[in-house]
Amino acid sequence: MVLRQKIKYAYRGKFDPAKLAPDNIDRLSTGLVKPKIKLLELGCAAGFMSEYFRKRLGCTVIGVDINPEAKPAICGDLNDPMTWQKIKRLAPFDLVFASAILEHLPRPEETLQLIKQVLKPKGELIVTLPNIGHWRARLKIILGRFEYEDYGIFDRTHLRWFTYFTAQKLITGAGLTIKKILIDPAGGMKYCSWLVKYWPNLYAHQICIYATFH
Repeated sequence: MVLRQKIKYAYRGKFDPAKLAPDNIDRLSTGLVKPKIKLLELGCAAGFMSEYFRKRLGCTVIGVDINPEAKPAICGDLNDPMTWQKIKRLAPFDLVFASAILEHLPRPEETLQLIKQVLKPKGELIVTLPNIGHWRARLKIILGRFEYEDYGIFDRTHLRWFTYFTAQKLITGAGLTIKKILIDPAGGMKYCSWLVKYWPNLYAHQICIYATFH
């Protein structure tokens, strides 16, 4: 059964990473995408990133989303084997782009294995994940507050939580090689950017991981 969900992450108007802050997670992640490749976007929401990849980078893009209102190329649940059968018919891909998606899945480890099956040799993966180790999240927990929210680290639809370090273990444990890690501090401590090289787990609000599969 396909569940209808509200499209939460949608930019008003045209999506333009150049207009975002240099350390915004969407600018960081989309900036890693090479032009003119075949790309699979998991959890494409309203398709604003897919449109950017097609029109600005000249990519061939297949978007997947559970919400039929998003009008994705493939409408389906990533926990459903039928969805992956549809994806495999269009494989292989140069890149799988999974922004703010793995934390919503009960078994992201299995999803990563399925991703590997649809990648070309030396294919690439770009993942973004929220960091439960961020200083704001820690402060809330210290104060005895673990309240679900509509957005952010404590999003009520998150099924799994990761830190800066366990996010890397998730990726390398799946047999992928991490080439680059970028972080979005999401305000508050941006003026203390020098802290990142000493305490990235405390500083990172969201993590962007670029990895390859050999």
